[in-house]
Amino acid sequence: MRTGTVICLLAALLLTVSCGDQENEKPSRKMLIPEDKLAEILTDTYLTAGMMDLFTLRDTWAQRDSMLNYADVIESHGYTYEQFEATMKYYFTGRPRKLSKIYDKVTGNLLEMETEVMTEQNPATPSERNLWTGKPDYRMPEDFTRDPVWFDIPADRPGEYILKADIRVFEDDKSLNPRVTAYFSYRDSTGEEKRDYWQEVFLEKDGMFRNVQISKAIDSIPGARLRGWLLNHDNQPGKWEKHARIANIRIVHAEDIPVK
Repeated sequence: MRTGTVICLLAALLLTVSCGDQENEKPSRKMLIPEDKLAEILTDTYLTAGMMDLFTLRDTWAQRDSMLNYADVIESHGYTYEQFEATMKYYFTGRPRKLSKIYDKVTGNLLEMETEVMTEQNPATPSERNLWTGKPDYRMPEDFTRDPVWFDIPADRPGEYILKADIRVFEDDKSLNPRVTAYFSYRDSTGEEKRDYWQEVFLEKDGMFRNVQISKAIDSIPGARLRGWLLNHDNQPGKWEKHARIANIRIVHAEDIPVK
């Protein structure tokens, strides 16, 4: 999914709605579409534009004005084209920074859809044993408000272990220094715990899905464990919550990855 295409689509929509009445009077509250609903509508208009480019659908919609097709999308969300036009004019002329944030949500929605499609098209190879024992995906704060998603699995085979996950941290996430932390844990001859940390991956709060992949090898050590936090954070006081998505979580041993 190329963000440049999204920008072109939104620019075209903004140009369309701004070429009419140029009055800058603020529309009534009942005419404005809520931000989250507007992001959903813009996401679907992008998908509609892509569908209209398909050969099999072009003939079906060829005789219709393109804005009528977009009007159908808007009405499917329970709003009128007039509300959409008034809302876009309102943000375009008076709240451009807020519109930019709404656009970020649209891009994030599209990237999340792309990740889901790619996962369906490229399922894990059955012979690639997944050592992850938790849920396959997490949504914050829906699943947890602040939980760092702890994991603890045996590392009873020498060799390289690989941790992979698609992680998206939103701009309004309130955690401090969100990151992926992993380490091998084992006992020395005195029984004291020793930790061999992997390189941490710090996560940007930009609403973009990122494929995180880290790895580290371990020698044969009796009782060794692979431990860590998928969405670690620094401690901080006060009331706050995370806003993030984690999907396609996998921990595999290098020897279990089939050779192509």
